[in-house]
Amino acid sequence: MTCRSITVEEHAALREIEDTGPSRKLNARVRGRLALYRLIEEQPQGWAITRLGREMLVSGRIEPLSPEAILWSLPPVLATAQNMAWADTD
Repeated sequence: MTCRSITVEEHAALREIEDTGPSRKLNARVRGRLALYRLIEEQPQGWAITRLGREMLVSGRIEPLSPEAILWSLPPVLATAQNMAWADTD
């Protein structure tokens, strides 16, 4: 299987492995997709980036976040009078 692009989260995981070396602290969903496309491989020290993974980092083919993903990634905002989008003009 070839991977046309990766998500922002997968790119961040590849970049972290590239910068810090093999890791066992990867999200299972991200790890599964990266392993499926052979962008990472398991070694005794943990998951390590492959040649294909390095090529993907250089290629810059990253899927932008969808509007829904951006919305759900924002922290919650407390509903107060100060945070209202409009003001009462009575």
